Amino acid sequence: MVLVLLVVAIAAFWVYRTKQEQRLEDEGIAVGGSGKTYSQIISLAPSTTEMLFSLGLGDKVVGVSEFCNYPEEAKAKPKMGGLMNPNYEAIVAAKPDVVIVLSEMLEPIDKLKSLKIDTLALDHSTVEDIFMSITRIGECCGAKDQVKKVLKELTSKMTAIQTKYANEPYPKVLVIVGHDISQDITKPPVNIKAAGDEFYNQMISYAGGKNAYSGTVSFPTVNNESIISMNPEVIIDLVPAGKNPIDTKVIIKQWQNLSQVDAVKKNRIYVFTEDYMTIPGPRVVMALEKLAKAIKPELAADANGPKGN
Repeated sequence: MVLVLLVVAIAAFWVYRTKQEQRLEDEGIAVGGSGKTYSQIISLAPSTTEMLFSLGLGDKVVGVSEFCNYPEEAKAKPKMGGLMNPNYEAIVAAKPDVVIVLSEMLEPIDKLKSLKIDTLALDHSTVEDIFMSITRIGECCGAKDQVKKVLKELTSKMTAIQTKYANEPYPKVLVIVGHDISQDITKPPVNIKAAGDEFYNQMISYAGGKNAYSGTVSFPTVNNESIISMNPEVIIDLVPAGKNPIDTKVIIKQWQNLSQVDAVKKNRIYVFTEDYMTIPGPRVVMALEKLAKAIKPELAADANGPKGN
């Protein structure tokens, strides 16, 4: 059964890849120089930086964004500004033959084009997009053989997780990707952003749950009344740790103020601070497994289920 699922997943990916490449071309998004192999690479997104290193291309990376901190070797690379506000002087000085960006970074794409610097614009809206991006990077940067190895490993691990966890029952899961972090434990979180985009919908489904949010907005701001109405059975709060330490116990106590919600009644609130939970890159397997163990702790190897940080 696992082998069948693996074959189906790979076949679906190649069909999806063709459609996505055509969509990017139709929208006029740069997809790299035709027939070129790049060796002086700048990456302006953490996800694409991780892809480069996973393909063994770290030695070709001459610059990364200030948010790229994985793997450890990426921290030593020259910084080229932020995702949406790159340092163009530093980029030009580094003399790259390609800059890898995300397709939504329209202003940087236009600016790099005006500077006559090739760009490779990638879309990470779905799990299939992640696979496609790894493939495109490998094709353009001389790592085609490594692509096969990386994709086979990712697909195999994700299929194994789906086989183990993605079956009935399907508890309602609310994934939170942002809110005001207050130290006032007497009140629930405010300015809450729920995950309703295609990527997190897929991840929740692959992990054996269904998204408690059923709207059409990718990252809606929801109030406490809406959360009570959705009544999730599991709340997963993604709060990547930054420069300041995060007291996860305080965040959990804030959620406990919503005593009407099943996730609170059943003590099914998880706060995860790992950055890979919000980075759609090669560590997507780690994120999926962590989600799955939170959603279906009874199936996890650890009988006590996952532990938030």
